[in-house]
Amino acid sequence: MIKRLLFMTEKKSMIANALVDGLRAALFEVTQVKTNVTEISHVENVPEIWLLYLQDTDKKMTDVLSYIKDQVDEKNIRFYMIGTTDELASAMKSVPGSYVKGTFTRPFRVDEIADKLTIESDIVQRMKESRRILIIDDDATMLRRYKDMLSGRYRVYTANSGMNAIQMLVSTEVDLILLDYEMPVIKGPKVLEMLRSEPHTKNIPVMFLTSKNDRESIIAVMELNPVNYLLKSLSNAEIIDKIDSFFETLEE
Repeated sequence: MIKRLLFMTEKKSMIANALVDGLRAALFEVTQVKTNVTEISHVENVPEIWLLYLQDTDKKMTDVLSYIKDQVDEKNIRFYMIGTTDELASAMKSVPGSYVKGTFTRPFRVDEIADKLTIESDIVQRMKESRRILIIDDDATMLRRYKDMLSGRYRVYTANSGMNAIQMLVSTEVDLILLDYEMPVIKGPKVLEMLRSEPHTKNIPVMFLTSKNDRESIIAVMELNPVNYLLKSLSNAEIIDKIDSFFETLEE
C-alpha cells in the first residue's frame, strides 16, 4: 500500500529535513511544498494526508490555514500540524479543532509521527474502499453536521452550491448525492435537473434534504423521483440508518 503525504513548511531546516527523511524511511511518498496557497494549490494528484510544519518565521499564515480548512471540507483531507504550544494555539484560531486530526508538539520524535500517520494512512485506505457521498448544501453548519455524522463510515465530499458540485463531479466519482431542496440562487430541483442532463452524473442516486414535512411539500419533492428524501429534523441515527439501508439494497 502506498502511503502518501503532503508536507508543508516555510523553509527547509535541519529538523524539517530529518522529519521528511524519517517519513520516507517509513515508506511514505512525501510531496514537500512551501506554506503558500499558490504552491499548495498547484500540487497534482493531491495526497489525502497533509502535515503542516509551523515555524515562528511563518508570515501571513491566515490565508494558508483558511485554504487548508476549505480543502478539509471539500476533499476530506486528513490534516495534521507540528509546532510549539504557542504556534499550535495560534493556528487553531484560524482552523477549529474539528478540522484537525492531530497535532505534534516540538520537540518531537520522528518515529512517533510516522507511526501515527501510518495509522491514518490505513484509515484513508479503508475509506477509499467504502461508498462515496457528496453533500450539497449552502448552509455551512448543515454541511459540517452531515460530514461529521457520515465520515466514520463513508467517504464524504461537500459542495456549497450546485455549480460547485457539478464542477467537482467532473473529476470525482460518488455513489450517492445528498441534495438540499431549498437552496437559494439555484434550488435543489434545478440542480437535480442539471445533474440528470449530464452523461457522467445522470445515473447518480440523489436523496433530497428538506426541512419541510407537510404533505404538499413531500409530494413536490417525490415528484422529482429522488431515491428518497431525508428530513433535516431526523436524528443522526435515523439519517445514517436510511443511508445504510439504501446501500444495502444495492448489494442485494
